[in-house]
Amino acid sequence: MRFKGDKNLGLCMIDNTVFMEKVQDEADKVLPELKKVKDEIGLNPELGSEEEKSSQLLVDLLRGHGFEVEYPFFGMHTAFKAVKKGKESGPVIAICAEYDALPGVGHGCGHNIIGTAGVGGGIAVSKLLDDLPGEVWVIGTPAEEGHGPYGGSKVRMAEQGVFDGVDVSYMIHPMTGTSMVTGNFLAVSGITLKFKGKTAHAAADAHNGQNALNAAVLTYMAIHANRQQLRRDANPVVHGIITEGGLANNIIPDKAVLRFGVRSSDDTYVPELVEMVVNSAKGSALATGCELKYTVSSGLKSNLPNDGLEKLFIKVFEALDHEYTDPVAVAKMPPGGSTDFADVTHVVPGIHPMIGLAQEEMAMHSKEFADVTMTPEGDKGLEVGVKALAMATVELLTNPEMLAEIKAEFEKRRLK
Repeated sequence: MRFKGDKNLGLCMIDNTVFMEKVQDEADKVLPELKKVKDEIGLNPELGSEEEKSSQLLVDLLRGHGFEVEYPFFGMHTAFKAVKKGKESGPVIAICAEYDALPGVGHGCGHNIIGTAGVGGGIAVSKLLDDLPGEVWVIGTPAEEGHGPYGGSKVRMAEQGVFDGVDVSYMIHPMTGTSMVTGNFLAVSGITLKFKGKTAHAAADAHNGQNALNAAVLTYMAIHANRQQLRRDANPVVHGIITEGGLANNIIPDKAVLRFGVRSSDDTYVPELVEMVVNSAKGSALATGCELKYTVSSGLKSNLPNDGLEKLFIKVFEALDHEYTDPVAVAKMPPGGSTDFADVTHVVPGIHPMIGLAQEEMAMHSKEFADVTMTPEGDKGLEVGVKALAMATVELLTNPEMLAEIKAEFEKRRLK
């Protein structure tokens, strides 16, 4: 997999053809280390906010290659910020890394690849920075899957200034099927519903009880009944579970808990979906005589697209002879997931390419996909991710015209 020296990729004051060759050479040199770290993280999955070993492995790798690393970072003991500066001031490119796993599944979302690819892309570029302007950051972002106190860490990073001074940020994510230069993501918010009733013997004294489980079941069905009226143009998704519903079948349950998520491609529609879920619960509480308490998370935004960054990764994928789905076809697909990286795209130009690993039908967030990340297919996805991130970064460090266009487009979209 070699860059062919397509000078159309870099129309800038610096002829970056040689740099593109060199950065791939550097990626090849570090890949054996990266594969070991990727597999070590994969074999020892850690939930979000608990990624002590995973973050330490990545930090050790960055420090070993000359990065200045702040760890812990931003009040989170599994977050980090690694910086390597070039020969003079210039663009600042921030590559995001994720490394948290899923409960009961392990790395079924491929974060063992995401973290090592981000670190590897940064390391490959760092070897050229004696001859290039600018800075490369690698930011370790815990708990993308939302587990623990650091859940959705990129949201608070975006809101509280971590990306101030950054010109562009990106990351890669593995997937099943053919790669995509970008993905469309849904805004999401979480709702926790807690019902309080009154215990009683389920046979001898049931009339003195207030059944919190009945309230939960009514809520679940009321939400389900409302699905028909949801706006189809807004790609709405409502999903939930009952996490608590009683301790014994001969006791009227006095406590029930539901957790729901609502998603939409239209950020302004999410509050309406939240209201529908909460009103369903309020009605159920009234019907069963139970008390209701609820909380709503701040949630995640949908992503802000950037055509300039999309064109950049198209050219990089083509230079690597890496197959990708037509972006027009991707744009017609309904968004299917959410990520805290979408919030980053609202404060700095950003993109989230998807790297295809397994072509066969396979669900994400599954043990089967976690297994694939540990195979030669997973190794190949890691290589593509490292080289794509590294080559895109070299391009932006050497092509001020392209960078200016990307930033100008970002400002126009942000003001809409």
